[in-house]
Amino acid sequence: MRGKWNGRRWPAFLRLLILAAVLFSYAMFQGGFVSWFLFYSFLPFGLYAFLVAMYPLRRAAVSRTVPARRYHAGESIPVMVRIELPWAVPLAALAVAEEGRKHGGEMIAIAWPFRRHLSCTWPLSLPRGRHQLEAVRLEARDVFGWVNKTASFYVPCTVIVYPRYIQWPPEMVREWFAQGKAARTLAYRRDMAVAAGAREYVPGDKMSWVHWKASARRQELMTKEFDEQRNDDWIVVLDGAASPWFEELVTLAASVSKALMDEGVPVGLLVAGKERSFLAPRRHDGQWQSILLRLAEVDVGGQEPLAHVLAEEASWRTAAGCIIVTSALSAQLAGQLRAMAPKRHIVLYVVSREWGEDERNWADRLRRSGVYVSRIDPQALQTVRQGGGDG
Repeated sequence: MRGKWNGRRWPAFLRLLILAAVLFSYAMFQGGFVSWFLFYSFLPFGLYAFLVAMYPLRRAAVSRTVPARRYHAGESIPVMVRIELPWAVPLAALAVAEEGRKHGGEMIAIAWPFRRHLSCTWPLSLPRGRHQLEAVRLEARDVFGWVNKTASFYVPCTVIVYPRYIQWPPEMVREWFAQGKAARTLAYRRDMAVAAGAREYVPGDKMSWVHWKASARRQELMTKEFDEQRNDDWIVVLDGAASPWFEELVTLAASVSKALMDEGVPVGLLVAGKERSFLAPRRHDGQWQSILLRLAEVDVGGQEPLAHVLAEEASWRTAAGCIIVTSALSAQLAGQLRAMAPKRHIVLYVVSREWGEDERNWADRLRRSGVYVSRIDPQALQTVRQGGGDG
């Protein structure tokens, strides 16, 4: 790719010309061995600096590669840059760096003697998310630093950094399945042949669900209602509201999702962030990759209270259980969870340094309603060292 030249060649020329003129004038007027020795000693270095200033660095060919594998937050990402120089000129030093990055990425490659093909690798540390690496900057210098010219090359590369996760203890996973007043361990499916009641027809209802006898009695269309029976799906709910512990919440959501999948449970994900998103429960191998990708790209800053999201979201109402991951326990959220508890397993994790009297009271009431409640100190999730491989 062609680079963007910074246009510093003429100032370098002027500095070299002025220095050469000063030394030559000094030798002409002063005379003697010392003055001419200084002038002739300057000539090879000055000519070399002139050559560096004339060097077409912008015509170099630059490529960048990142090994294809799964990277997690905090890991060192190896970035390899290959450079093909236009001329085999012995540059004293060629600095190669990621342009505009604050997370590392710089290497000094020595181009000596007469090497055109160079390669260098440096570690890059990136936070969770989808990152677009764009430009690589080359900087050529002469021996004394009289000439310093740079060129930028647009070599885009996308790197996805997934959240870290921890290995959840199996005995704690079994506690989730045992929690809840009306929780059932068997999988159930809705019987569409037996209607439990009737309600008014709303646009979107299937015509096969129309209750014709009730419609005839009421003189309006009525729709069959069926018993809501749970299956074995579980949903992990991530609160995307602004929080100083949001990265810890993402780590926790990834950890509990992995724990459920290791038990063979179909897992879905509901993210209440800037944009609400829902990932339907699945059991296949690609579901873990889908969950990690969704958690890698989630942004903090959800404006809608989590209690409203839980009350309005209807796509997971038949799930056997859900795990709520949040950093704030409120009276509104506690009330919504108490209303949900009789119908499914409810597990609530609150990432917070400490609780006040109100939070402890709400947590006690939830436990009496059959909700599994636990507070996790953020420090316990900040020191995570697992989840850095391809698992």
